[in-house]
Amino acid sequence: MRRRFVYLLACLGAALCGCGSSPNRPPDLSRPAAPRGTQSLAFSSAGVSFTVPSNWAALNGAPPLVATVASGRALVALWRYPRSEPLPADPVALDNARVALLLAARRRDPSIQVIRSRALSVDGVPAIELDALEHVAGQLRRVRSLHLFAYGAELVLDAYAPPDAFHAVDHSVFSPLKRSLRLSAAGA
Repeated sequence: MRRRFVYLLACLGAALCGCGSSPNRPPDLSRPAAPRGTQSLAFSSAGVSFTVPSNWAALNGAPPLVATVASGRALVALWRYPRSEPLPADPVALDNARVALLLAARRRDPSIQVIRSRALSVDGVPAIELDALEHVAGQLRRVRSLHLFAYGAELVLDAYAPPDAFHAVDHSVFSPLKRSLRLSAAGA
């Protein structure tokens, strides 16, 4: 009986102490992975291609969602919305569209904190970029939303991450992805 008790006590001690000489922590899967390598993605049906890290998960979407690219709690979503109305092309029309986008964002999330909004050109196409802190599915995220107007459509590239991770992911993934964007007519 005493021998069984000592054996049970030894097993319990080993279980409580663990194995090995140093604690192993599981990886934090909520943190975006540092990019390793690149892969080019092309979506001819949407008229867009871009480059992303090879170690981030890329998934095709169902229209109007073209694709998502994600790692941890960082995500890029590309949307394509066909438009029949004239697309903003000149500075006045782009500024009007920028103001309309800001109003729509505030209606969707009254607590939004706009960091910056601007008109720009991406791959020779007129675009509007909104940078803000907003709530996505109830979670605070920093969001960079790029709206591109070309080929009868509005393409929207939403890139978001937790505020504490955004800066690093923006420089290593989001900004390079934006620079790699190439647009063409859908189906070309």
